[in-house]
Amino acid sequence: MKIRGIVKPAVFVDGNDLATKTRQLLRKHKVLFVMKDNKFRGLIDRTTGLQITGSKTTLTAQDIAKHPLYETTPDDTIEHVAQKLLKYNTYIIPVFEDQVPVGYVGMSNILVIMTLENERVAKMRLGDVMRPYPIMLDADDSIVKLWNTMEEIQYSGVPVITVASSRNDRFNKLVGYVSKKDLLNAGSMRPALDAGKGRTNPPKIEKVMNRTPIVLTPSDTVSTFVEKMIQNDISRIPIVNEGYELIGIVGKMDVLRLLLEDTP
Repeated sequence: MKIRGIVKPAVFVDGNDLATKTRQLLRKHKVLFVMKDNKFRGLIDRTTGLQITGSKTTLTAQDIAKHPLYETTPDDTIEHVAQKLLKYNTYIIPVFEDQVPVGYVGMSNILVIMTLENERVAKMRLGDVMRPYPIMLDADDSIVKLWNTMEEIQYSGVPVITVASSRNDRFNKLVGYVSKKDLLNAGSMRPALDAGKGRTNPPKIEKVMNRTPIVLTPSDTVSTFVEKMIQNDISRIPIVNEGYELIGIVGKMDVLRLLLEDTP
């Protein structure tokens, strides 16, 4: 099956636009195509947008644009693009037609199609798929630690916990989640981060986290994960038990790898 029917249109910015303008656009769009003198100059995604410091930078869109590791065409196949997404550890691949950028294909749509075609994987329990020891941060940690962690692991988001107690033991209770989109939407985050590096008490993660994250349980299925992912435009979902203890996490890349391994 070709990807032509699932290509999303490109959002273009001029290479001379200020980088701070692109940061604002990334609150709504996952990726921006940078053009200058009618030539494609590269892509700007949310990871790049979050690296823009200050509000008066003279950097332009072209200065921060990155050339993709892989490009494709509308006649490429679903499975081949899925393999490239996994190989290059990316959620988006730009699509060109007659050497002109027309849009991109995202992992979400690829997962929907591949899950519909693979009933065995679709019915698998998330308890058998999840990563059981997710990287997490405490709500009292600083946004400087949050930023450094996200830079290091290159994840789209991080679950936030607080240590709680029951009659028998202590456990990591999920209290929030922070995604790159959350950070971009928190307009004051970047100035606070820049200032926080020189302060002894920078703002805490609880100031920017989503306090009502989408969660699933070990008994939910891969099919349910894909459905929630599409409905809420998210890439990773924490897995909790009935006490809201964080016991794992499932991401798009985990499911994509599983689907490709199960392909004859």
